Amino acid sequence: MSTKTVELADPGPKPETVTVEVRGQRYTFRELEISEYDKLVKAATREEVDDDGITQEITDSTLLLRLMVPKSCISPTLSPDVVASMGARLYRALARVVNELHYGDEPVKQIKDEDEADETPKETPKGNE
Repeated sequence: MSTKTVELADPGPKPETVTVEVRGQRYTFRELEISEYDKLVKAATREEVDDDGITQEITDSTLLLRLMVPKSCISPTLSPDVVASMGARLYRALARVVNELHYGDEPVKQIKDEDEADETPKETPKGNE
């Protein structure tokens, strides 16, 4: 099975979508909106009390991704039960797509203020001048 990084379109105001083919089946995923993502994080988070009695919130990242895969899949419709019964390799392939779609590096272009252009230190092999 070959692996390939998911190629995303240039950033836009709407959440991104991507279609992939795995084992002859096409799957279309969409980037979750922050409010949807926050609900899934909350569902995957539990409180734990350590030996010193300090309470911490722990997010189960495996559970979070298992919730994200069916929520972000537009076509075909996947339920959490369908995802839970998938073969491990198929799930990992789909999870890789969802992971890249949500956690991949978004291209960002840094823009300098004209007022700051002359004041910004220049990086040299010896450090900032």
